[in-house]
Amino acid sequence: MRLLILWPDFQTACAIRNQMEGAGWDAVISRDGREILQSDQPFDLALLHLCLSGLDGLSAGNALARMQPVCPPRIVFAAPSEWCVHRPFWADCTVDSGVSVTQLCRLLQTVAQKPLSKLAAANSEMVSAAVRHFLDDLGFKSTQKGRAYAAWLLERMIPASVNTVQVLYALYGECARHFDTTSAAVERCLRVAVERVFTQGSLCSIERYFGATVDPERGKPTNRAFLMQAAQQLRYSLTATRSLNKSEMHHSPAAPTSV
Repeated sequence: MRLLILWPDFQTACAIRNQMEGAGWDAVISRDGREILQSDQPFDLALLHLCLSGLDGLSAGNALARMQPVCPPRIVFAAPSEWCVHRPFWADCTVDSGVSVTQLCRLLQTVAQKPLSKLAAANSEMVSAAVRHFLDDLGFKSTQKGRAYAAWLLERMIPASVNTVQVLYALYGECARHFDTTSAAVERCLRVAVERVFTQGSLCSIERYFGATVDPERGKPTNRAFLMQAAQQLRYSLTATRSLNKSEMHHSPAAPTSV
């Protein structure tokens, strides 16, 4: 799991990083809010402080929300206590910046377990539309249970670009509970739907999206290979359609640097 620590005090940031790395996290420190907008690699979680240099935490969060990233992190927003009653819409949690490092690290690990970040939920309609178009293009029949399961799984895999394999294992059980069935039934129906698409679906679309990833002996990918490749293709597609104008970060009014 990857953590971006955006904190004004470097000593405190190092203490947070050390404790989180001890729990198995990969943590990166910055004191400039622009880092959350300019990072080329996705983060599972971001700890965003109100009072940052360069671009303050509130403006950085607002700019990130306008960008509508395909794989947004969960965000813990830290601010002085009087600010905590005004949680930004994009923050998964707001915390008093004066809490201890140990309490903060516990909170970070709790928020990381959320199935979907606030920003990912805000983008859900865009993602759902892309998934529907993708499955239609491949030739999935709307009457197949496997299609419904594939759509449900993909809509939740796309925002989780980091540790997708682990996410998928957990999602099978959640998908089964959502449709009031069993994990085995989800896997079986998905396997039947994928097999039908790769024997009767659009060969042009299969070649475009999957190419050489299909096992030549089996003639179709496994469920996991299909979902992983489909999620990655959809991320590319969604990212290409977004106009990520990073100059927007300068248009948001700055939050006060002291309160």
